[in-house]
Amino acid sequence: MAVNIIDNNNPTRSFAKIYKSEWRWWCVGAIFSFVLASVLMTGWPSGILPNLAYPYTYQGDGLSHSWLTLRAMEGWIFDNPRSGYPFGSDFLDYPGSDTGNILLLKIIGTIAGNYYGDINLFFLLSFSVIFIASYCSLRTFELNKFFAFAASLLFAFLPFHFQRLGHLFYLWYFVVPIVFFLCLSFYESKEKYFSQKDIIFLFCTSIVLASFGVYYALFGVIAFSVCAFAIFCRSESIKCIKAPVFAIVFVTAGVFLNIAPNIINKNLNGNNPEVAVRSASEAETYGFKLVQLILPRAGHRETHLASLTQRYNESSPLVNENVTSSLGVVGTAGLAGLLIVLIAALSGRKIDTKLSLLVMLVFVFFLFGTIGGLGSLFSSVISSSIRGWNRVSIFVAFGAIAAFFIILQIFINRYFSPERAKIAFFGCALIVGGIGMYDQTTPACLACNEQTKAAFESDRNFVAEIEKNMPTGGAIYQLPYMPFPEVAPLHRLHTYDLSVGFLHSKELRWSYAGMKGREGDLFYRALAQESVEKQLEVINRMGFSGIYIDRRGFEDNADLLISRLTVLLGNEPLLKRADGQVVFFRLPSASNIDFSGLSRREIMMKSGYVVDKLGARYAASFSEGIDFTRRNWPEFVRDVEGVSGPEPWGRWSDANLGQGVRFDFFSPLPARFTLVLSAQPFGRNNEQAVVVKVGGQTHHFTIKQGEPDVRLPIILKSESVDSIAFIPQNSISPKEVGMSEDSRNLGIGFIRLRFEE
Repeated sequence: MAVNIIDNNNPTRSFAKIYKSEWRWWCVGAIFSFVLASVLMTGWPSGILPNLAYPYTYQGDGLSHSWLTLRAMEGWIFDNPRSGYPFGSDFLDYPGSDTGNILLLKIIGTIAGNYYGDINLFFLLSFSVIFIASYCSLRTFELNKFFAFAASLLFAFLPFHFQRLGHLFYLWYFVVPIVFFLCLSFYESKEKYFSQKDIIFLFCTSIVLASFGVYYALFGVIAFSVCAFAIFCRSESIKCIKAPVFAIVFVTAGVFLNIAPNIINKNLNGNNPEVAVRSASEAETYGFKLVQLILPRAGHRETHLASLTQRYNESSPLVNENVTSSLGVVGTAGLAGLLIVLIAALSGRKIDTKLSLLVMLVFVFFLFGTIGGLGSLFSSVISSSIRGWNRVSIFVAFGAIAAFFIILQIFINRYFSPERAKIAFFGCALIVGGIGMYDQTTPACLACNEQTKAAFESDRNFVAEIEKNMPTGGAIYQLPYMPFPEVAPLHRLHTYDLSVGFLHSKELRWSYAGMKGREGDLFYRALAQESVEKQLEVINRMGFSGIYIDRRGFEDNADLLISRLTVLLGNEPLLKRADGQVVFFRLPSASNIDFSGLSRREIMMKSGYVVDKLGARYAASFSEGIDFTRRNWPEFVRDVEGVSGPEPWGRWSDANLGQGVRFDFFSPLPARFTLVLSAQPFGRNNEQAVVVKVGGQTHHFTIKQGEPDVRLPIILKSESVDSIAFIPQNSISPKEVGMSEDSRNLGIGFIRLRFEE
């Protein structure tokens, strides 16, 4: 007898109704999920109670999220005066649609009382919330209670959930089942119109979806778009797709609400080209491959399965975070089931509407997530900021797990009597759930926990000793210089290791973690290149109380730096971490400097060391002018355009960088002055015609090889001018004249520029 894959006897049930009426089921599941997750992280029986003594992860991106968590607890993530002192650590250059995650961390942190307890509870609670959302959503798919329970556990305990612990904001993926529930509601609804109450509910739900990560928001928009297209194809009516279109608009609006502070910051302070730089080609790197979905999780309980995945990862290119994409054995079976359903549908078989929806969504998600798929096209055409398309695997996983249990339920309902079906549902849920959980999880790594605890306690004790020996609110200068965020390790110093000072102190202020590319970061970047004597001179003027040195960031283990500081300060390091890899010097002449109310440039002026995007500055007046033989620029120059890098004799103008050379100044030029230019020409006849623009005035002269300085009287009268431009008329590259392969378009060789009053 032919079997149709269809089970459309019951309409979609209300999510809220299930939440209220079946609270005992999801409540048991939520508690069980919390405790089981704790046991899997800490071990039995100690894991019965959550570990609030040290963080589950204490390295790499885990430290970055710890830093963000503590910032949220102390105020909010956008700025914190204890990081990047005294310039602050403005995080507005780093856009993210994560208000929901951050708000939860702040709320949980008030209960835990410390950042590590906060993070651990945030992690454990995510299992409970995901279970609840999954259970209620799967019940709207008319899944049997036992099956919904087992499927929700499997979804909550995907390998993704554990392997992504360092990326904290991806852990609350409860939005995934909510997206599937909304898609089912849209897909099965025959209403062309919906009430004001429905719109309000959809708006609020969409804002929540948009506040737990821009990736999940985008994947939700993709799901709603697929749903809208499917409804239109079926009904051929625009009116029938209003609900998914509203959802798309609301989620998009929610993302813009989340990143509004970042947009405002960009308009006020300009773009920061050093932060969140993404390339469209990275979508090719961070997609998943089909084999990664169906392979066992890395570190599987069974040795032969673990070695299978390990061999593939070691021998295959483009293996990175996409190793977290494993669906588990049940999800893989569900993916295979969806393929069978698709073939059956294409052959003309009637398909259950829920399965047809899952087939469409999972198929499209796969096309976006796979390497060389639609995600790569999106990153190339729309936005290269979205690159980690492997993260859509969590949506594929929910659809695949749901499909497996729906297909199994259809089979049981068709071939079992009602009495036997109840036993079959319970037995299958127990067996499949048990096999799936065994396959997807691993026992607690007790040795790893001990290592994490030891590293954590070593840092905590060391920083506590520093704080004990420092005045309240003391400032600590950290070496080596390391940009923040997203930088490669420096020798043996990992990316966020310098954040531990901030994490383990309550009042101390730290130089590390100013946003790279902004003034404070540029300041410390340049200062670290100066001599030890110069650095001491500057930080003493800034009121720093001590110097924190992580030896792992130096090629010579900081031996030379420590010996030099010992001589200059007259004392050996006051403190050493237990392993000797971090040392601390106390500065004897530290004083409390008040920088409140000062701009970042004013802080630099007060420190006697001015740095901006042009590098460190030197003191000079207009009459002393600009000495182009120096690598740095004088303090009175605000910006420079159109010149190449420094050479021993000066700098060339380069028409490839701009039409001419423009100097902008912080203060207006004198009303009457003589422009004195020492320069050499680059041209076919050893001469270069030049146009000079000073305010509304235009002057012409010619620079000839071997002739004396150009002297040009300027009278500005009442005009206030703070810039001057030099435009060479016959720029040419050395490559064009056959001198070399240098493709710079040269015109004027600047040696010195002065403004004699």
